[in-house]
Amino acid sequence: MNLTEQFKLKEPWVTKFEIDGLKYGGDFDAMNDARIAQFFEAFPTVRTVLELGSLEGGHSFALARNPSVEKVVAVEVRDKNIEKAKFVQSLLNDKKVEFVEADVEKTDLTGLGTFDAVFCSGILYHLLQPWGLIGQCRVVSPRIFIWTQYACENEAKKFSHKYRGKWHREGGWRDALSGASKWAFWLSMGSLLNLLTMNGYSDIEIIENNLEHPNGCAVTLAAEAKTTG
Repeated sequence: MNLTEQFKLKEPWVTKFEIDGLKYGGDFDAMNDARIAQFFEAFPTVRTVLELGSLEGGHSFALARNPSVEKVVAVEVRDKNIEKAKFVQSLLNDKKVEFVEADVEKTDLTGLGTFDAVFCSGILYHLLQPWGLIGQCRVVSPRIFIWTQYACENEAKKFSHKYRGKWHREGGWRDALSGASKWAFWLSMGSLLNLLTMNGYSDIEIIENNLEHPNGCAVTLAAEAKTTG
């Protein structure tokens, strides 16, 4: 069975992969996503990375191919996505990425160890209680990179756990780009920044604030906790 047939057996794919100069899988070019470059611009010397919501491993392998990175622990809730990611991993002969099947809202991340930075792209706005994840991230790392949708100011009219934002209906388990919960709470920009600050991420850089994203407001940011002594 050739490689095209092997990829076809595992359809549908979201992520596009290039193997020996040929392209397979879906349409999303995670390996060349601008957010990878933005992550390393913010945190150029990280050696260990915790990635949250790894999907099919595109970002995982992109993070791992940076020469400074020694290990990526990639957490993903869907077993089928991990199966696909490990299939691609064998083709790339990657030795740096460890895939972990877990629901980040129900898992104690401290069991995974500590990390130089957390890569949190495309997952925060899928969570019922995003503040819980941010709290855990601060325990395992002093640095976090986030890309997320958020509630635009004119939509942020609801409150949950003292944070302002809006409720968003998720697409369900069969939707590969949906969260594991039926509902998610999208934080307002102010609530997101307050949440980070309250958890010790005092140095926050907003890299891009996109008010024209087709799915709503989106922000890219990097945050770091200041060390003392």
